[in-house]
Amino acid sequence: MSAFELGLSVFAFFTSLLTAITGVGGGMILIAAMAGAVPAAALVPVHAVIQLASNVSRAGFGWRHIRWEYMAAFVAGSVIAGTVGAQFMRLINLDYITLFVAVFILLSVWLPNWINALLSERSEMFSIGAVQTGLGTLGGITGPLANASLMRLGCQRDEVVTTVAAQMSVTHLIKIAAFALLGVNVLAWWPLMTGMTVGVILGSWVGTRSRATLDEQMFKRIVNVLLTILALRMIYMTFN
Repeated sequence: MSAFELGLSVFAFFTSLLTAITGVGGGMILIAAMAGAVPAAALVPVHAVIQLASNVSRAGFGWRHIRWEYMAAFVAGSVIAGTVGAQFMRLINLDYITLFVAVFILLSVWLPNWINALLSERSEMFSIGAVQTGLGTLGGITGPLANASLMRLGCQRDEVVTTVAAQMSVTHLIKIAAFALLGVNVLAWWPLMTGMTVGVILGSWVGTRSRATLDEQMFKRIVNVLLTILALRMIYMTFN
């Protein structure tokens, strides 16, 4: 493993650790850090593979806390929107995908309620699955939109983190399939993905065991500042 691959693997560990503790932020930080290291056309699918490992492991380590009753509607919305989104992807120049990602990150950090207007109160989990997977397939890093809904429904932090991890696993599976249909070959990046996969699984394991002992709000404030810096870096890289 090269020093470059080792460095990203260690970074992936810390982003997965962060998400396992707070439930948000790690995936956006990771894709922003990967921009420039991975070609724009491969950035989203390679990131999706890593995040699939992170979310599956996080859900697996805390599977007893998953609220399965909120999964079926989310999966239905994800499948429908992912299928539609895959068709629109054919119209997008993948070289500019880092710009889309940066814009979605800034919206998520500074306008956290911007997506709420798109969600239906009557079928909330279906709508969240559709919006999250649909925009995610188009390159948007929408983050775990279900966090706020699950908390509003009375779920505890362990239940929110593990249920969202299970839902995000579905989102990333669909995203990987969509890019495969476009002919993007992520296997060319298998050495990097292998190291980063090990990193995110270890991060999920440590984070799951540390979740109750660390200050969630402090981590979230740090995450917002870091995400803003990384998103602005991505915009700069797109035009230079």
